[in-house]
Amino acid sequence: MSVTLTRQEIIDGLTDVIRALRESGDSGTIQLVGGAAISLTINAERPPTKDIDAWATPPEALRVAADTVGRRRGWPDGWLDENAAIFVPSGFGRGAEWVTLYDQDGVCIQAASPRTLLAMKLVAVTKRPRRDAQDVADLLTVCGVTTADEAEEILDDFFPGDGLPPQTYKLVEALLAQGPRDISVPQVPVFE
Repeated sequence: MSVTLTRQEIIDGLTDVIRALRESGDSGTIQLVGGAAISLTINAERPPTKDIDAWATPPEALRVAADTVGRRRGWPDGWLDENAAIFVPSGFGRGAEWVTLYDQDGVCIQAASPRTLLAMKLVAVTKRPRRDAQDVADLLTVCGVTTADEAEEILDDFFPGDGLPPQTYKLVEALLAQGPRDISVPQVPVFE
């Protein structure tokens, strides 16, 4: 079974995870990346995503909470997908930067900063240009990037030495040639 999660469903699912953690007396941190982070902090009108890419700590308590929420909502296992954690900048260059969206009662939800998301999406768009190009275009606008060289500098800050492959450099130039995007930047979500 597959599912697509709208911005509101992401907020509702995370709200349910917060409640499940409170009920169990557990605490934890969920750090969002990918489409969910973009939907919550960059573009309120971003198309739905198939899962929520996140780095969860402690993973055990959060997996139990996410599994409980997923069963209640009829969502597939893995809707809170921790596999993306391996793509988060680890500090070899600049470490990932986070924006706190919620922090109460021992539960914290953060989203990767726009620059962190841009660096990650520049890596992803090399392998999946059709899937990630619109996210890159939104992030270029939000980060105020006006040249492919500036985009490459951001990538190099987080992933030193990688650089933009020629096809990605050309894609970034083409996206920038379209001009800044008209983006519906959302208010900080309320998890209640």
